[in-house]
Amino acid sequence: MLTLWYSNAASLTVALAVGLLIGLDREKHKDPGFLSEAAGVRSFTLVALLGAIAALVESGIMVAVLGAGVVALNVLFSYTKALRRASGTTAFALLATFAIGFMTVRHIELAAAVGVLIALVLSSKSRLHKLALSQLSEQELRDATLLAGAALIVLPLLPDRTVDPLGVINLRVIWRLTILILLINALGYVARRTTGERLGLAITGFCAGFVSSILTITAMGRQARIQPAQVNSAVAGAALSSIATAIELIIILAITNLDVLRRLAIGITAMGLFAAVYGLAFALKPREPSTTSEPITGRAFEPKLAIIFAGGFALMLTIAALLQRSLGSSAAQAAIAVAGLFDTHAAAASAARLASSGTLAVASASFAALLAISLNALVKLGAAVVGGSRPFALRLAPSIVGMLAVLWGGWLLT
Repeated sequence: MLTLWYSNAASLTVALAVGLLIGLDREKHKDPGFLSEAAGVRSFTLVALLGAIAALVESGIMVAVLGAGVVALNVLFSYTKALRRASGTTAFALLATFAIGFMTVRHIELAAAVGVLIALVLSSKSRLHKLALSQLSEQELRDATLLAGAALIVLPLLPDRTVDPLGVINLRVIWRLTILILLINALGYVARRTTGERLGLAITGFCAGFVSSILTITAMGRQARIQPAQVNSAVAGAALSSIATAIELIIILAITNLDVLRRLAIGITAMGLFAAVYGLAFALKPREPSTTSEPITGRAFEPKLAIIFAGGFALMLTIAALLQRSLGSSAAQAAIAVAGLFDTHAAAASAARLASSGTLAVASASFAALLAISLNALVKLGAAVVGGSRPFALRLAPSIVGMLAVLWGGWLLT
């Protein structure tokens, strides 16, 4: 009996706290002309307690009566002639508060979390309005919607089993990795857009590296060619972009095959740390103030990336599996390594996936991924030479050579 009393008291206490929290926010946002009429802290507290009481009495009739009463009073409260300017947000918040109070009896932790979340949303009104009206473009909103659809609609519909005769293509695994790549790209884009040019090319290069390190190096080289005084900053941004490559590889391998990650983790981590130290060394060098700046363009949620990554991933898996069956593991390793010239993430993911399916041994898959990462680093060097000035390429080259050295050193240690 005492345990039940404590449980009921806890539910009422959480309902009271949530009602006060949401009510305080609504009290601060009252229209000055309707302070006495609009729902405030007392109304929200009472409504939350009503929800908890309705759940405690365990009577369907009581729940219906109290719920209908809250809805009716809310409608009357919000749409009377004297209160035509009343906020619709307040009306919905009042209903949500009643529901949260009801939840506290059976789902007290969830009710508390939802209540705090609603309070945070309500208190972020100005920030959300600014984001929707002035900061978020229509293109970014469409891309965000596409990413949400890919994760919440497409992914659950895909079968979680192999669907090909070779037994290597799992559509859900492929799409999950695709979503991961797009999400990482999006976070990098948001960071770059948030910092802008205020923090310089070094931070811009690091953030843009999550979209594409090779394209970032090309853009940084172009910046160094246009503004020779900014060559040190451009080298810093280009070097720091490779940190993103290391982070993405570790995340992808951790999801795909932990055994492959264990063999490559030391080398990839050392590669990222070397890029960080090298980039910071150039970022701290004195530089001339920038007069013009060529932004690194691109979309946050590029749908083509999903198609290219998913298609390339599936194609590499199939080709490598066929080569392994017909010519042996060496041919499959070569195919994955060559694929690294185009996309190191898809190549590494393919190697790890083939190891998970048993098509390649873990050692063979790890070595194939190592070769793919190495060839991709050489592509970065080529991008620096072709896209940038001679001083830019000469200053960036040691970072790429050093990353390859520590990558292979880590492999040998393992």
